[in-house]
Amino acid sequence: MTFKAAKLDKISLTVTILVSVFLIILSLFFLIKVPFGWAFAIMMMLILLIAYLLSPKQYYFEGPNLVIEKVIGKRIIVPLNKIEGYTIIPNFMKLKVARTFGNGGLFGYYGLFSSAEFGNINCQLTKLKNILLIKTDKGNYAVSPAENERFEQELKARMSNFSVEAKTIKPIPPEKRKLASPLILLIPIILFLIIVFLVILNYSQLPDRIAVHFDAHGAPDRWGPKSSYLFSGLIPTSILLALTIGVFFFVRRTTNNPAMPNFLVIIISYIQLFLAYTSFDTFWMNKYETHLIPIPAALLIFVVGILILLLVYYLKIVRKSSG
Repeated sequence: MTFKAAKLDKISLTVTILVSVFLIILSLFFLIKVPFGWAFAIMMMLILLIAYLLSPKQYYFEGPNLVIEKVIGKRIIVPLNKIEGYTIIPNFMKLKVARTFGNGGLFGYYGLFSSAEFGNINCQLTKLKNILLIKTDKGNYAVSPAENERFEQELKARMSNFSVEAKTIKPIPPEKRKLASPLILLIPIILFLIIVFLVILNYSQLPDRIAVHFDAHGAPDRWGPKSSYLFSGLIPTSILLALTIGVFFFVRRTTNNPAMPNFLVIIISYIQLFLAYTSFDTFWMNKYETHLIPIPAALLIFVVGILILLLVYYLKIVRKSSG
């Protein structure tokens, strides 16, 4: 028996329309104003196309399995004899939820999410109200069929065929939730203090007029007063420190996986470290008329570092969380 996914709710429909219009306008701008803009336009359109193709299309029962089918792509198979229970969530937005690796509204809500109440959830949703959360020994799955009651009745009947009791799962009690330790914040705090110390120390050694911007070859192409070094060195790192603390405590309360907020702190701290390098490199260039590392090489090192961190995030958190 096949059950179509519910129509997109108002939030998802609004996000889909706004993002689609924005990307289409951006694509036209690139096509008209930017050399080789067609490449960027294709990329923008691919974002929309892929988001649509990966969205949930329908749910159906096939032999011993519940199958979640997307518009196109790999089907998600949930063995009925592995189901431990399910519950109906009246409003998914009222849960404490963070996206681990998922889409939050463009053609639906799908991918891996983390909830303080239920742990990791593989969401395949087109709406956020009156959804079914199914728990298995491999993880949780959230679905949003158009006909909730009929789907629930069919699920119960199919489970009984495999002698599986349709238990109602309950949220994880607050005392059993796993919280990340705030000690991880010592990394960005220590980095911040080191940066402040170096910026103030270097400031006194700079001339009154300094180079504040460099072209792709590393040559100065913009000049400014000495005070600009102080602002460019202190303001970005202060903002990043505040962002890191805010992100940590927000994600900490919305997930049952301590590794997730910890890793986000590490990623933002890496960006903070790179900004510290650019500040010190600006000082070095103004004092010794040479860069510590050529700008293209420094950018390449930064990008490679980000890619490595994202790969580790995917392997250690996303894949592990998805079972």
